[in-house]
Amino acid sequence: MIGVLLSGSVFLASGQCSDEYVAILTAYSGKVLIKIRGTWGVRPRRGLRLYSDDKVVTRIGNATIEFRDGTVVRLYNNSNVLIREQKKGLLKKAALVERHILLFLGKLFFKTGREKVDLRFETATALVGIRGTSGILSIGADGMTYIKFIEGHAAYTIGRFVKGIAEEVPVEIADKNSVQRASFVARAAADQLRRTIKKVEKGEMPPQQVALARAIRDEAAALEMLENGKLLLRSPDPKVVQWAKERIEEAKQAIEKAKEAQQKAIREGADPFFKGFGPGEPGFDIPPEPSPLSGEHAKAT
Repeated sequence: MIGVLLSGSVFLASGQCSDEYVAILTAYSGKVLIKIRGTWGVRPRRGLRLYSDDKVVTRIGNATIEFRDGTVVRLYNNSNVLIREQKKGLLKKAALVERHILLFLGKLFFKTGREKVDLRFETATALVGIRGTSGILSIGADGMTYIKFIEGHAAYTIGRFVKGIAEEVPVEIADKNSVQRASFVARAAADQLRRTIKKVEKGEMPPQQVALARAIRDEAAALEMLENGKLLLRSPDPKVVQWAKERIEEAKQAIEKAKEAQQKAIREGADPFFKGFGPGEPGFDIPPEPSPLSGEHAKAT
């Protein structure tokens, strides 16, 4: 085990997202779900810009993210990652970038970039500060956090790590993870809203269904945020726990607002038996869209 060294994590409030993108999606394959600026269902493509508070989720697939300082993060099968970033300092050019990469499930490869960045990888049970290193961070079926350094070492850690790489969690078990399932459902609800809008435009549904579908989407997105916060309540870092509590409260308020909007839509004529999702398991009907990995990142991993 790697022991506890120090604490010092500072999270961004959700309202502090910058208009400046922080990374791009450089490669992907298989089933990849993306949330950008609060919107689920963004189709993955090479060069897609990612912002603070965005999420990238894989099922049977992978995704490679490159940050503006050159840091590379590659997600493997059944991974769920939230990225958060802010600049600290009065002068924009001289500001220190503080970056948090939250791994809720799965495994990722990382290689730090050229510039000085306060980079922290976090899970529900541990946090590690990274600088000038490369390695693999993973979560096992037992919920433990594993880390293997290929180059360099940790700047500091909070919580407990197992040295090495966790065995890949079978997809049937990963699918039952609360955060992973909430991401699938949120994506499915966003897809259903788009389908509903198209059907209303064709005259196949009454216009009131759009308001109901939108409220269902909003509730699903808030439930996904709620699951994120609930998982991070286990963090050994009190600042992470405080951030999680704030997100939980924010999610609860959004859920209540979405439920009220659903009831209003029904009162105004929306079908109360409207199905929020398409046929089959929610979120599992996303078609694979293969995109070859670039040679540089393929070699890095």
